This record gives sequence, C-alpha cells and structure tokens, in this order.
Amino acid sequence: MELFGEWLQGQRKQRRLTREEFAKRVGCSVSALQKIEYGERRPSAQIAELMANCLEIPPEKREIFIRVARGELGMERLSLPSNLVAQSNISTASATVPRINLPAIPTPLIGRQREVSELTNLLRDPQCRLLTLVGTGGIGKTRLAIETASQLQEAFADGVFLVPLASVNSTQFIAPMIADALGFTFQSASRVDLKTQLFNYLREKQTLLLTDNLEHLLSATGVEILSEVLTNAPQVKLLVTSRESLGLQGEWIFEVHGLPVPENAQADGIIQNTSVELFLQRARRAHVEFNATPEDFPAILRICHLVDGMPLAIELAAAWVRTLTCTEIANEIERSLDFLSIPARDIPARHRSMRAVFDHSWKLLAEEEKQILGRLSVFRGGFTREGAEQVGEATLTVLATLVTKSLLRRNNTGRYDLHELIRQFAAEYFSQQSQDQSAIQSYHGSYYLTYFAQADTRIRSTAQREALAELTIEMDNFRIAWAWAVAHNEFGLIERTMRMAVMFFDTLGWLQEGLDLLGGAIRALEAAYGQLPPDRENQIALGHILSTRGVFAARAGQLEQAQGMFERSIEILRPLNEPRVLVEATSFFGNVMEFMGNHAKAMELYTEGLEMAKSVGDRWFAGFCHLCLFGEGSLRQPTTQPKNVHEELRDIVAEWRLIGDPRITSVALNNLSLNAVRLERYDEARAALEESISLNTSIGDRWILGFAYRGLGRIAQAQGEHAQAVEMFHKCLAMFAEVGTRQDETRILSEMCHSVLALGDEVEAERGWQEVLRVTAETQSTFVALDAISGIAALKAKQGNIEQSFELAFFVLNHPAAVQDTKDRVARLRFEQEAQLTPARIATIQAQVTQKTFETIVDDLLA
Repeated sequence: MELFGEWLQGQRKQRRLTREEFAKRVGCSVSALQKIEYGERRPSAQIAELMANCLEIPPEKREIFIRVARGELGMERLSLPSNLVAQSNISTASATVPRINLPAIPTPLIGRQREVSELTNLLRDPQCRLLTLVGTGGIGKTRLAIETASQLQEAFADGVFLVPLASVNSTQFIAPMIADALGFTFQSASRVDLKTQLFNYLREKQTLLLTDNLEHLLSATGVEILSEVLTNAPQVKLLVTSRESLGLQGEWIFEVHGLPVPENAQADGIIQNTSVELFLQRARRAHVEFNATPEDFPAILRICHLVDGMPLAIELAAAWVRTLTCTEIANEIERSLDFLSIPARDIPARHRSMRAVFDHSWKLLAEEEKQILGRLSVFRGGFTREGAEQVGEATLTVLATLVTKSLLRRNNTGRYDLHELIRQFAAEYFSQQSQDQSAIQSYHGSYYLTYFAQADTRIRSTAQREALAELTIEMDNFRIAWAWAVAHNEFGLIERTMRMAVMFFDTLGWLQEGLDLLGGAIRALEAAYGQLPPDRENQIALGHILSTRGVFAARAGQLEQAQGMFERSIEILRPLNEPRVLVEATSFFGNVMEFMGNHAKAMELYTEGLEMAKSVGDRWFAGFCHLCLFGEGSLRQPTTQPKNVHEELRDIVAEWRLIGDPRITSVALNNLSLNAVRLERYDEARAALEESISLNTSIGDRWILGFAYRGLGRIAQAQGEHAQAVEMFHKCLAMFAEVGTRQDETRILSEMCHSVLALGDEVEAERGWQEVLRVTAETQSTFVALDAISGIAALKAKQGNIEQSFELAFFVLNHPAAVQDTKDRVARLRFEQEAQLTPARIATIQAQVTQKTFETIVDDLLA
C-alpha cells in the first residue's frame, strides 16, 4: 500500500517543484518536509491544511485529506485523482484526453529529473523520431522511458503507447505487439498484409510508441520494421529501450547511467535526487520501521558506490534492511553477486536478481565477446584501448561491440570501464578458466608496473602535471599489479617503479599508502629469500625498496626508523656497484641526517651523491644534491657569505628550470626566497614565492606549497608584520596536517610562536614551544627543538629571567645541530644578556650548561 509521504512526494514532483520550493509554499522547513516525505513524521493539522491549499484539494475532501495526512485514516480513504496537476495550456472545453496505456507506477521517480528534461526536449525536436535509451540491465531504462512518455501526453494527440517486447522471441511479432498496444485489430480477410495494415492505420496518427526491451531481437532480421513505421507514418515517433543500440539510420542514442552517488551522505546532507534517496525510499517500503541513523549513512553511501548508482541493485539491496544492518548489506555485496536477489512475485524473473539480469545479457554474447569481457575483468578503475589490447588481447571491433551492448562504458576521454557488478559477473566466468586467467593477470601486472616505471622521466619533467594525472587515474590497476607482483615474487618489476614511487606518492602526499605498500613488499621479499637474497637482482630490489620506504618514513616524522632503513639499504647496495640506485639512497639519507641535526654526515652524503650522480650522468640527482648543499640552513653558511650563497641559489634555480621539474624548481625558489629575506631583499623573496605557489598549485603538491606559504610568513615576520605572519603560518600548518608530515608541522609551529610572542601572547607562545619539544622528542628533529629552545630563551628574557635565558641561548649556540637562522636569532639575544651579567656569572652559567645534556634541558623546560 502506498504511504502518504510517497504520495505527497509524487504530487510535488508532478508539479515539477523542488523540495525547497514546495516547503516555501507550504510554510515549513525543508528538513521537516523531507521527514514527512520519508515517513519519519506526520504533518501538524496546520501544515496539512496548508498542503491541501497548495495541492488544490477540493473543499469537500479537505477534512479527509488532513486526517489521512495525520495518520488518523488509511490511504484508501484518500480517493483523489492520481494526477491533480492542471494542464493549463490545454483547453478543458475542447481538448480530448490522449489515449495512453502506460502502467501506473506506485513510486515517484528519483534522481532522473535532468534525464527526463533532456529526453522530452529531444522528442519535441522534429528531427528526432527514433530515440533509443541504451544501458546495462537494471540501470532503469524502462522506468525512465515511462516517465518521459507520461510527460509528453499532450504533445501526441493520438496517444502514447507502451509496446512491451521482453516476452517476444521473434521479430515477426513486433507488428502484432504494436497493434495490440494501439488497440488495433487486423482484418484477416483483407488481402493487405499485416504490416501494411498497421502502417495504413498509423499513417495519419500523431503517436509516440515506447518499444521496451528490444535487445534480444537484434541478432535476427526484421527489426527494420521500426524504420518502416517511421517512413510510412511521418507523425509517429519511437522511444526505444535496449541494452544495445539498434543500428538503424536516423537513430538517436541516449546512454543511461546510474543515479548520482553523492560525495558524502549524512542525515542532514544533500541527498535529494541521488541514489541514497532511492535506497532510503525503498528501505522504508521494505520495512516501515526503518529509520536511518547517522551511523548508517556511511554504509548506505558505500552500498551506492559498490553498485555505481544502479537503481535495480539499490532496490535489491534495500530489500534486506529487515534482516541485516546497512554495514552488513555492504559487506555481503562485496562478497557475492548472488546476494542481490529477492523472491518478489510481481517483478519479472529477469529482474529478481543481478545474476539473472547479467545472465540475460551474457546469453546474447558471442563466444569471443565472452572471452574478452572475462579478460577485461582483471582491470580496476577502467583502462585505455592500449591496455585492453596489450593485456586482454581485445580488438577495437570487440570493444566497440561490448560498448554497443552496454557491457562496457567509454567516457569522453576515450577511457573504458566496466560497471563493478558486471565486472564481478565476468570475473566469475573468467575464474573457471584458470590457465588463461593466470596468464592475463601476469600480463596485467607486468604491463602496469612497466607503465609506472617508464613514467619516471615524465614525472620529473615539464610534463609533470599531466603525468601525475595519468598515473593517478591508473592507481587501482597499479595496486592490483603490485599485489600480483608481491604474491608471485616479481620483485624486479617492483624495484623498477621505485624511482617513480618517490616522486608520485610524495607529491600527492600519500605517505601512509606508500609505507604500507613498501612494508608489505619488504616482508614478502624477506619471507621468500631471508634477510639478504642470494641473487643480485633481488638484493638490488631489497636495497631500493628500503631506501624508498625510508623517504616516506622521514616525511612522516619517523626519523629513527628512516635512518635504520637507509643504513641497511646502503649496506646492501654498496658492494653491488649499482650507482643508479645507490645515488638515491645516499642523497635521500643526507636529508634524514640534516633533519636529525647531523650536519657533517649530511654534507658528506650530499657530496658523495653529487659526485656519483655526475659520474653516471644523472642530472636530476646532481641538481638535487647541489640544491641540498646550498639550500635552507646551508651547511656551508658559517664559512660562506649569504651574498655568495644567493648567487649560487640563483644558478640552482636556473639549473632546475632547464631540468624542467616544476616541483623541485619550487623547492629551489623557496630556498632562494629565504636567503633573500636574510639579505632583506623582500621584493625578490616575494617574487620567488609567487612563482613557487603558481607551480605547485598546478601540480597539487600540498607539502611544497605549504613551505611557500611558510616563506611568506617569514617575510612578514622579518618586516615586523607578525599578525600577517601568523596567518601565513596557519595556512602552512593546515597543509602539513593534511599531508601528515609531523616534523614539518612542529617546525612551522616553532617559527610561528616567535610571532605569537612578538604579539604579546606569552602563554600561547610557551605552550606552542613546549608542544614542539614534546613532538620532536619522538621525531628526533633536533634542529627544530633547538629553535623552540631559542624561542623559550627569548620568552625568559622578556619575563626578566636573564640567567635562564642566557643559559638556553648559550646551549643553542654551541649545539652542532642548530641551523644558522636559529644561531643568528640567539646570537642577538646573547649579546643583550651579556650586558646584564658579570663576567664571573657568565663563566659559572657556561660551566653549568656544559654539564647538561640535550635531554636534560628539554626535560627541565617541559617540567
């Protein structure tokens, strides 16, 4: 039995009113109207009265309407016309009601307003006389076609008629089925054949024929009768539903896809006209007491994603709410296609389960088409034509046929993909051919790992943005290929992707996924061969994977773990004399040593990396090491004038522009800007940062973009504009929080606290620096902790505690891990303090400091 909320929703949609528009007319909130339509609440008597006014309920029916709305009477008492919408453009005195045989649909159509509008406009176009809705089974073609046809009744004076062809097994019955729908009786005594009789009847008719479920008749001759109808009856139009196009001249093709799946779904979110709204409606019909809780919505959204918005699959899933939770329903869909089935008696057998839907399509395929579709099921997230040819041995002809039959989709970029439920169905078929399946999985794994490995050159060039986009699209295939390689000990293929992986995962900020993938590969490699594989190829693989994972661990603030990975990597790689891999491990290990405050070791590694890169002609790593040697906190600054460093940095920026990697060019520009600030060349610093921001905005690297905003904060800070500096530092912190680089967050927090203190908030500044000390104790970012200690020294001086301030300043100045910026700041502070202390007291404090360790100083400050 129809529910009042559903009836009300249908009446609103017949009037083509959005929920917001109807709520405004009634005088209630949108959320209240939504709950009424979903059956979650009943309207008050006053709201029901206002609804009656909006719906133009006759006065004699008002009281009954209000009582039905309030739940005091059953829906059967609401004996109102099914359609209360007045046809204002048709004269009721002269117009006759068009004939129609469209079935009454008990529920309103959800999420198809745009398609209905497009289809009605097409069918009003005089040029469009044969319009075919194509799409996979269960996608909602018939329901959409019926809704469209019902909207066009006034446009066809002689009627709108449904011609159901699902049960017809021969094209010779198409003409009799059309005649039956029209109510036309053939004259058996006539000498004129049946087709001609039908054409003669239709010749002057202004009619729309909705021929439904035609795909199973397309393999035989005789479907041309539809073209003949149009030729002989110039005012007739055909609206056709089929799983594949008809291949007739004059055919207009409209592809039907799943309902929209919102990015997120919440109880108070925008779910109207989406797949989530359909699920909620069907769930409430299946179980009237069902009321989705906030905890249910993520699972409902997952269900809609799993079935890609397919209406039939959503209805089948929603039918289980009486038995299972929404999370359980989603889990069952992932486990088995057979879960999506119901025993409803009033649903055609071919629609009672998704397996039945796909069986119907499968039987219409040639053997070669079945074979290719099975092979294509190995892909995830779509594929290119080249991928289909290389992996699945699919010809363009077969691909086109599968697209035509709505089993394969091709988007505007030329990329193909399978609906996930179709992919599951085809994969089950393919799994029965174990030998072929094993070979195709091998082709797929090799193809994608090689594809990603070969992208390294492009990802470090001016084509970086395009390369990142292409690789991101293929990530689902990469994950499947990676899992296959790990399972089959194909570590050589994995090793070739390492150089690409550093740039790709680091640029996109996917540090945790990178750590997880590489960790799994290391465990599998060691399980297969032990701590040191016996053969050279797998030793190189282990060393390379370790160093790459070390990069991600360092970015995530796990510096001690990263140090261990690099040390083990270099220990494995050095005896192998493999400079193409060793140069990576050496150069990136220099980064870790710099972060941990071991400047001497970092300089040694950068220098070694530079020489190694030059010897093998590796321009990228030569430029990288050169940048590191003259970058921020340059290890050579104590003996090199900032002006000389600045000229060197300008040369490095020019060098990276020639190399063409926009990401590292941005790093060089960031470093150039910081040195410009030291030289008080603020305009040059801003220009460098603006270019850096532009480059990084185009490629989407949040990490380096964060450092550019940090540079703007440093400029503001140097010019005494501390409020603006704090604003820039906060932007930077937000980006680092997204990426998950903890040591960089603490670094920026420490720098920001200098401006917070300058603005007079001593409590907040001290709290921030103490947080820095707590985190750096875990991440081992010693140079960041020293900057925080320098800040606390300034705070103590401001509070009048000169001796403790001097003690901290002296400690920082004499610590080998302190960077030049920190030393410059503390040197100024120490000069001020010495003027307030006696030489004897200074000597005493210095002697006391030399007895303290770094840990002791930190513990005292945190206490």
